[in-house]
Amino acid sequence: MSNTGLALVAVLLAACAGLAWTNPTTQDYQALLETSLSRALDQMGQTETMRERDVIRSLLRTRGQQVIDDLIRSKTVRRNFGLFSIFDTNVEDVRMRVVGIGNRFIPIDDVEVITRKIGQLML
Repeated sequence: MSNTGLALVAVLLAACAGLAWTNPTTQDYQALLETSLSRALDQMGQTETMRERDVIRSLLRTRGQQVIDDLIRSKTVRRNFGLFSIFDTNVEDVRMRVVGIGNRFIPIDDVEVITRKIGQLML
């Protein structure tokens, strides 16, 4: 094998090791859901009254972590392929599929729909 071939194999192995090292975990996915829920609450601020927003934010502070934890544990399946993971969440007939690769998440399905469902479950 030539030096160029060896260098190419070394770069490929390094890239694979980097992807495996940065493969997102379930905790990373949970952080994504929390961020999506916060974003939905900010958008809700444009359509809901101040009192309704305050009630929902209070619920998020007191019960939000518990609701998201319960959803992650019971409604999410992580399929780990070593270099990337696929997260499937099914909540109330709404399915969200997200690919996690390199500490990034790429939604395959609509993230906003599942975020609204999580907000409804909190109430």
